[in-house]
Order: sequence, then C-alpha cells, then structure tokens
Amino acid sequence: MADFGHVKRYTKIMNGQECNFRSTFEYHWAEYTQLRMDNGEIENWWYEDPDSFCDIEIGEGFHVRKKVYRPDFTIQYAGGHIEFEETKGYFPSKDYTKMRAYVDQYDTPLTLIFNKPPYGAQRRRADRLAKHIDKVIWEAGKDILKDISHLFDV
Repeated sequence: MADFGHVKRYTKIMNGQECNFRSTFEYHWAEYTQLRMDNGEIENWWYEDPDSFCDIEIGEGFHVRKKVYRPDFTIQYAGGHIEFEETKGYFPSKDYTKMRAYVDQYDTPLTLIFNKPPYGAQRRRADRLAKHIDKVIWEAGKDILKDISHLFDV
C-alpha cells in the first residue's frame, strides 16, 4: 500500500461549502472550477457531493462486492446537465476498478484529470479506462493550471 503522508491536505470554504481537499492538485482544480463558474462556463459545482455518490458492484456471481464511487467534482451545466470530474495525481488499480464499474453501471459522463501524465502501470490503466469514459485531460498542471497559478494561495 502506498504511503501518502507527503500529500498536503487543505480545508477551504469554496462555493459556499467547506471542502476538505486531499491534495494541492484537488484544491487547484477547485479554484479552476470556480473560475469556470464565475465566467459562466458552468452553472454550479460541488466537491465530493454526497448526492452524487454511486453504489457500484464489483465482481461476478458469489464474489460481488458492493462499493461506493465518490466523484471528486460534480459539475452542473446550464439546463441541469450533470457531469463528474475525477482528479488523479496517482492512479492505483483499486481506483481503476471502481471507475470502470461506475462507467459500466451509470450514464453520467466522467472526465479523468491528471496533473501530470501517468507512467508505467498507471498509464496502462488510464489508457484502458480512456476508451470507456467521456474525456481524459493528461496534463492539467501544464495545459490549464499553469496559466492561472497566480490565483492559488498555496
């Protein structure tokens, strides 16, 4: 099991909710999401919204396990259209399994967002999942967040 003791967590009030971000990348993506809302690109957003948690089943036959998939961001567009965004700095196999079960069992579009491109086994998992989801952003740190880094206070 990986040790994530080096990952800093942040608690911030954003969009009228207290958010307990699990990484700097999640916090930066939330700032970008808030900017999208302020610019009218999206209508609203929520971080780890309990109303968006999805019950999923993993396995087959007698080996079915019930799990909960909790998307990082729930995005609401004009007209009420909902999409999920999942940020990843690290992409372990258990996350792949949950996300793959989610896309097989639900219809809400999902975007997978990496701060930096994954490599090795993580990249292979992401490539396999990319065929089944709405969109993958491979280098959000460079392609999106770098241009607005002056907005971040951490």
